[in-house]
Order: sequence, then structure tokens, then C-alpha cells
Amino acid sequence: MNKKMVTIIAALAMCTAMAGCTGNDTASSSKAETTTTTTAVAESAAPAESTADSTSANVGTTDYDVDGDFRAFEQMKDKYEGNYLANLTGQMSNNGTKYTICIKDGKAYQALTVQGMKSYTVCPGDGKLYNVSEGTTTYSIEDDDGNQWKSADILFGATLDFDHAYIDTTTNVVHEYYNLDSSVSGGEGQIVYGFDSATYDLKQVVLLPEGADESSAVYFTVDSIGEADDSLLAVPDLSAYTKE
Repeated sequence: MNKKMVTIIAALAMCTAMAGCTGNDTASSSKAETTTTTTAVAESAAPAESTADSTSANVGTTDYDVDGDFRAFEQMKDKYEGNYLANLTGQMSNNGTKYTICIKDGKAYQALTVQGMKSYTVCPGDGKLYNVSEGTTTYSIEDDDGNQWKSADILFGATLDFDHAYIDTTTNVVHEYYNLDSSVSGGEGQIVYGFDSATYDLKQVVLLPEGADESSAVYFTVDSIGEADDSLLAVPDLSAYTKE
């Protein structure tokens, strides 16, 4: 297992460990319990702009049918799957951590910035993984089995079937719940996408491991999402770095 190309796995492992420490006798297991649990913290972690105009930005909520056929995730998937650059900010348990994820054609770039210290991993499709730490100016190179990029693809890499949806009329956010592919994520659970109800733009991603409650979920706000940047997916220049 490589050191850093493990966004989904690492996040689930972190929140599962937290669940063991906090006690989860009341962990959400039913659909109704999961909705209540995750939504409660989704409201507190939602971006400020989601609540800035809650009275006018409700077109999406009016049109969205939780029992209908339309899914905002499918719309986003059609536009960005296999070709996107996303910037996320951790909330709650990973508060303030910055994530940059770039996915294209089976290649991946993933960067984490914690307290100003940046490290990143590149999977450029040459059979290798390049782990680089700007803080320590060191790097390591590992073999890639061709599937490691899926672990970095936090938006689509481990998402399976749709479970249910919930509309938060307070923040005007549509929450869609999907089951996780444990072969990619490293554990059972769900991923929850929070979409702006008026535009269906992605605003939040929540990773909720099986048997966990809201205190041990991992939350990300979505700062931006667009097409992939090819320059991030190239073999990095390591001339200024020391091999570990």
C-alpha cells in the first residue's frame, strides 16, 4: 500500500477509529436514523453561502423529488467522472486540511496541505507512484498496480448504488446517500453528497463508515470543481528533493 494515495481509505479509517473511541451504541443503522444523524452535522458544516439566501435559492428544492428518477450525482458524474480537478477543505475532525484532487484517464494527483505543509502523490500512469513532501523536501517512489488512482478519486472512485435522498429546507441543500465499494474504500459505509438546491452544484462530501454516528464522520466542503489540469498529472520534477 502506498503512503499517500489513500484519500477514501484514510478518511474512513480515521472516522472508524473515532467511532470506537466515542462509543456508537446509538449509531445510525436504519435509513431514517442515518438521515437524521448525518444531516444534523451537515447543517453545521455546510458552507456559509449555502445559508446566505435560503429564501430565494430554493428552486432546486422545489423541483427535486426524493422518490423520483433524477439524481444530482448522476448529472455531476456525466460532466466530471474521469476528468476533474477538485479543491476541498476538511471540516469537523479534519478541520482546515486542504485537499486538491485531479483525475484523468486513469491518472491521479492528490495533494494535502496541513497547517501550511504540503505533500502530494502523483500517479502519472507509468507504473509508479511519486510521493513528495514539500515540507521535508523528500520523496519516495513506489510501484503502482494500475488501480491506486481509484483510491484518490474521492468523488466517484468508490461510489456504488443510490440509497436515499434528503432535502434540508433550512440550508436548501439536497443530500444524496450512496453506498461505498469496500474493495476501493477499505471499509463499509456511505458517501453523502450535498448539492445546492437551486443549481445542483456540489457543496459538500461526507464519508460515513458503517455503524458510525455524526461525531465520527468526515466532512469536506467543496471549494471548486472543474476539468482536470494535465500539468498536475505529469511525472514530478524531483531535482530539488532527496530520496527517502
